[in-house]
This record gives sequence, C-alpha cells and structure tokens, in this order.
Amino acid sequence: MIDSGLLPEMALWWSAILSVLLLIPALLSYNWQALLNMRAAQNFFFGSVVVLAVLWNMQAGILPGLSFHLMGVTAITLMMGWRLALLSILLVQVILVLVGKLWWAALPYQFLLAGALPVLFSYGFYLLVYRRLAHNPFVYILVAGFLNAGLTHGFSDFLQGLSLWILDVHPLELIWRDYLRYLPMMMFPEGVVNGMFITGMVVYHSRWLSTFDEDSYFN
Repeated sequence: MIDSGLLPEMALWWSAILSVLLLIPALLSYNWQALLNMRAAQNFFFGSVVVLAVLWNMQAGILPGLSFHLMGVTAITLMMGWRLALLSILLVQVILVLVGKLWWAALPYQFLLAGALPVLFSYGFYLLVYRRLAHNPFVYILVAGFLNAGLTHGFSDFLQGLSLWILDVHPLELIWRDYLRYLPMMMFPEGVVNGMFITGMVVYHSRWLSTFDEDSYFN
C-alpha cells in the first residue's frame, strides 16, 4: 500500500474527487430496500468484506505503493454487481486503514486505482462476454470468471505502476524490474482463485450471483 507522503497533494485531491463521483451515483442508484429485506444477503455482503480484508492484508512487495496480493475483485463483482462491489472494496480499505496498513490520506488514491477502476473493468468485461459470447455456464466460469479475474488483476497493477511513474514516485525501469514483469505470476493465481469460487457458486448457489441468469445460461 502507498504512503500518502510519496504522492503529490494534487494527486490525492483528484483521486478523492473522482472516487466521490464514482461512489455517489453507485450508492444512489442501488436498491437498498432489497438488501435490507434479505438478512442472508447482508451476512453474505459483510462476510465477503471480511474475507477480502484478510486477502488484502496478506501482501508482499519491494517498492512502496506497489504490492502483490490476491484481489478477489472479479468474484465480488460477479456476485454482488458493480455497485455493492465498490462499497465492499471501500470498506475493505477502511479496515486496512484501521489496522495500520494504509494511510487515511491515501485511501481515495488506493480506492480508485486498486478498487473502483478494477471493479468497473471487471464488470465491463463481464458485459462484453455476456453480449458477445454464448450464454453457457462454462463460458461464464472460464471467461467471465477465470480470464476476467486475471486480466482485472493485471489492469489494476498496471494502473498503479503507471501512475507512480507519471507522478515521479519511482522510475519506469525500477517499476518494470521489481513489479510489472512479475504480473503473470499473480494474474494466474488470481484467475484460479476467482474461477474456483465462481465455479462453486454456479454449481451450488447460482441464485447468489447477481450476474448469472439461470434461465439464460441453463436453457
């Protein structure tokens, strides 16, 4: 995770503004009454936040602001939709702040690059798969799940590396040598973990996947 002291103040302000602009329409357009009426869905949501917080807490890295960890963004996006996924990632990062893994001032920056934009990328990829490929459970699991998760992880890490180079925090050569060239080693396990989770959900609890239409995929 990044130390806010490494980032220009303008970058922190802009990331805060963009994060708010993404969160407000997401939260206002969500059907909160449906969530409040389903106790099981609430338990599932908060349980997912705890699991993701544990995954994000287990991170490793050499350069400040550039760390490796399993994200779980695709799984939670396919399960809850992009709106609740944004909220869950925000809560995860608040937990990281509370346990001392992330600075408060850097929260909007980290949320934007490691949370909001990856969630939107993952959901956009899912929509592309849904509209362009056959409605088949195997396509959903392997492409919208496994492949999507790996690409989302790579997208997030690339964004973070690119931003720290543009902001002159680390030189490009160092970012490539100590971070970006190892992306395939993280993209594959990200795909496997998310793909296994999505497989289990499709088989046993497909109704808990907000992006999985049983009538469309099984008929």
